[in-house]
Amino acid sequence: MRDSKKNRVAILGVPIDNLSMEDAMQEIGDQIAEGGFHQVATANVDFLIKSIHDEELHENLCRCDLVLPDGMPLVWASRLMGTALKERVAGADLVPKLVEMAAARGYRIFLLGAEEESSARAAAWMERCYPDVRVVGRYCPEFRPLDQMDHEEILRRVEEARPDILLVAFGNPKQEKWLAMHRHRLTVPLCMGVGASLDFLSGKVSRAPEWMQAHGLEWLYRMGQEPGRLAKRYVGNALGVLCYFTLQIAATAAQAGSRSSGIVKKEVVGAATVFRIDGSCTRSLLSSLESDVCDAIFSGSHVVLDLSDTIYLGPDALGALMHLVNIARQWKREMWLTGLRPFLKRVVYATQLRDQFRMAPKVADALRRIEPDTAALTPSPDGNWAYCRIGGRMIPIHPYELQDLYRQMKILLQHKMSREQVLAQFSAAMPMLSPEMVSAGDRQDLLRASRGFKTSHLAQKIPVGH
Repeated sequence: MRDSKKNRVAILGVPIDNLSMEDAMQEIGDQIAEGGFHQVATANVDFLIKSIHDEELHENLCRCDLVLPDGMPLVWASRLMGTALKERVAGADLVPKLVEMAAARGYRIFLLGAEEESSARAAAWMERCYPDVRVVGRYCPEFRPLDQMDHEEILRRVEEARPDILLVAFGNPKQEKWLAMHRHRLTVPLCMGVGASLDFLSGKVSRAPEWMQAHGLEWLYRMGQEPGRLAKRYVGNALGVLCYFTLQIAATAAQAGSRSSGIVKKEVVGAATVFRIDGSCTRSLLSSLESDVCDAIFSGSHVVLDLSDTIYLGPDALGALMHLVNIARQWKREMWLTGLRPFLKRVVYATQLRDQFRMAPKVADALRRIEPDTAALTPSPDGNWAYCRIGGRMIPIHPYELQDLYRQMKILLQHKMSREQVLAQFSAAMPMLSPEMVSAGDRQDLLRASRGFKTSHLAQKIPVGH
């Protein structure tokens, strides 16, 4: 789950984390220390253009714990829209820094994908430059379509190696899809698709001079190296930039209002909490809005945002709304946008977010369409269920849902609850799960990871049944 306190910029439907390289390394270090599973993507123009036409890829990118801007066109576009990304964070620059950190902290690395020669030479580079690094495994499966791969063999090798960092070089979108489809099986704290980064480290492919990288011309250098493979891709990306980027930039600039901070008013209406945003929805408003919306979701409430008096939605506001929608979905709550005037709709549509949000003309329409809560889950008699004691109640849960429960508790820890409260509840629940359902290693991993969480203030209760 992505931290709500980070600033995100929505570009062509993908929430890009607004972090510098230093910030990204700090965040990644925290993720590894936290344990569990985290997926990181370094998104460039090719990622974004593909995600417009590939719903699965778009969904995967939106669910990533970190999406970093790997391309100067993304930085330039964000500046033109008034919400500048700090800097380009290229995957090819990030991987060597990850290796350096792994060597310093004793993290275990597994290399998956690329050609055997590139993988071996990349591992040799790591060990030569950082003698303390621990490359605990490499595997280069035969190139096949995603649905024809031997997933069990790959997972077996990764699980036996027990890495802290998994670098997957299948290329986009295959590497992002492979990680997403196995997110409930992988217990690697940091998983990242690295594309051609292993080829760069091995020396098989050279990088563009720094001046070309700084001026956004690395694509031209790469196309000169592999014109047959890359020319068609880069021409398509250039056309996508001219079409889609221009639409989003123009729609953002055409909004009627100033960018001074607006005001949020809150009202509880039945099973929903209505937030009315008067004025501009800008960065200064987002922190308190995200906190209040999360509080409503965690208390079991649906959320309706009334934007009838909103005069400006920036890319950072849209990035925040995407994050909140994902949280609502994970907690089986609904989140609606209502009252969008035509210029706001144009911004949402131009940002490729039409299908991301549920929208209604008026608040009353959204309230009427919210589905009533279903009855509590009843365990089936197949013997594959366990009970967790949460808030004094016995809640049935299937073993396959344990990781979702773990993630929900992590959200609570990040936003509301004290570390002691959740650990007491969670530790009491774990012994009730039989060894056949959850291995001892998994139990220890969950408990060990939970002890590293950071919290802010106390909550009154843990929501039940979501």
